[in-house]
Amino acid sequence: LFAGIGGIRLGFDRAFDKEIETVFVSELDKKAQETYKANFDDKFEIEGDITKISEENIPEHNILLAGFPCQAFSLAGQKKGFEDARGTLFFDVARIAKYHNPEVVFCENVKNLVNHDKGKTFKTIKEVFENLGYKVYDKVINSKNFGVPQNRERIYIVAFRNDIDSSQFKFPKKTDDKRSEERFS
Repeated sequence: LFAGIGGIRLGFDRAFDKEIETVFVSELDKKAQETYKANFDDKFEIEGDITKISEENIPEHNILLAGFPCQAFSLAGQKKGFEDARGTLFFDVARIAKYHNPEVVFCENVKNLVNHDKGKTFKTIKEVFENLGYKVYDKVINSKNFGVPQNRERIYIVAFRNDIDSSQFKFPKKTDDKRSEERFS
């Protein structure tokens, strides 16, 4: 969901190779859709506005990926959070997770989501997942620490369905790729 040009998918494709298959993509922005189509050769069309798509029309899936819009939570934006229509799109992630009950929900957003509205917004997001029956893990990670030539801090939320043993889950540690560190020093 909120696929952009496919960055989150690319990470999962690389991590799981042929053990993973994308069954649905939603992205509203037409230019992002064009780039996504150039990057991936799917046998289905990219869907648009997720608020207009019934969860019943989304194929079954085990992992739900969502880079829900960050403008409502970003320090660069107006910080209206759930009062901004883009800020409410997280609830579409929850709506789809509630219906399909995937084993894992993976979300990415701006670092400030953690602090938005004195932490209340992030607390609400975690509580929504917990009320849907998920164990929630979260961590702010900077992509420059993983060989990406960009200083980009993001909050990653990984929610495992309660019947999945996630006790061994750990976020990755910083890599030893000095090339990315040298670019930012």
